Amino acid sequence: MTKRQRLLLLNGCSVSTPSVNPKNYKEGGVELLQKDWYIQYRFRDPKHSVAYPKGKLCIIKGMNKYQTLKDRRDYTAILLEAELQELKNGWNPITKVHMINEEIEAGKLLPQTPFIDAFFMALEKLDITEKHRKQVNWLIIRLEKAAVKLKYRQLSIDDLTRRQLKEVFELCKMPANYYNHSKRYISSLFTELIEYECCDVNLARDMRYQKVIKKQREVLLPEDLDCVMAYLKINYYEFWRYCKIFMLSGARTSELMRLKYGQVDLQAQEFTVVISKGKSKKEVKKVILLGAIELWKELLDIAKPGEYIFSKGLVPGTKKINDDQVSKRWYRLVKNSDQIKGPEGDPLNITADFYSLKHTFLDSLQTDQAQKLASHTSARTTAIYQVNKEKRDREELKKLRIVV
Repeated sequence: MTKRQRLLLLNGCSVSTPSVNPKNYKEGGVELLQKDWYIQYRFRDPKHSVAYPKGKLCIIKGMNKYQTLKDRRDYTAILLEAELQELKNGWNPITKVHMINEEIEAGKLLPQTPFIDAFFMALEKLDITEKHRKQVNWLIIRLEKAAVKLKYRQLSIDDLTRRQLKEVFELCKMPANYYNHSKRYISSLFTELIEYECCDVNLARDMRYQKVIKKQREVLLPEDLDCVMAYLKINYYEFWRYCKIFMLSGARTSELMRLKYGQVDLQAQEFTVVISKGKSKKEVKKVILLGAIELWKELLDIAKPGEYIFSKGLVPGTKKINDDQVSKRWYRLVKNSDQIKGPEGDPLNITADFYSLKHTFLDSLQTDQAQKLASHTSARTTAIYQVNKEKRDREELKKLRIVV
């Protein structure tokens, strides 16, 4: 007697190759309709080997309601395929529940890991900032909701196709700019998953970027900026001081929020920040401009070793505050204020965001100076911040007198 081949399943379980009774159901004649048809197999679970030493005998019926050979054969084929798929998906006929892969449950990245779970697990392994981690985490949660609607939630990372991933992205209905960022985020997760041999191809990498219409950032007019800063200095001094230092530093808010007492050398007119780009980090010394020295001195006079320069209330302290605290203050104290008066005494309606301060200041410098101050590696990056330079260039061209 030929030993029936067994199919290996989750957690050491296995199943014999399902067979159909009658054995000649594919070739026999109409007399087969008088017989009782069924599918049978034995399911083995090492945790229940005492109760079922030979495995549990499982019988599947339902095809006998069909009264023609074609219909009964077709439905038998459907039942066979459906039952095998259920078993592969973790169905345990002994416990009557779907099993969870114990290796996956233990936190191991495997090809069989559902792709959403694989994304979450890969994210934990990336060496990135907490802010970036939160952004990617929010994205995966959003993708998970779409995957559930498409019935892809249990699809393994190894079985996921580019088409299916694209369908998940499209169902999220993201703006083009966010879609492109999301594509890069997921691509970085695939890079990690490939190293763990969960999949062979970076599906996100070859998805096309969406076209983005680049909008020019709004900046404050110099006269409006003067009015805003004057208002803040009188009413919210600590925030004014931070705005002034931020504007003259060329640093990002995230870099300043991480800055500690020992990283500022007032005598050398320098402070050291850690710039993160993807997986790489590097220390960069930035210059303290003459116009900001006294403000830095105020902070260092009250700061203690090991303290953050900008903590709660934007004064030195032991607690690191979130980057978005600054933008929230700007919205509350500037954009949402009707107390800021313009040069003519009329209320100013400020719509520019906080980061416009950096754009406004860098825009006032020569490109090479702005590039050095902001620690940009290329003039092209600096050009993004110098939003009015293009306009000034056009105005200069208008004044040219060329005789031909």
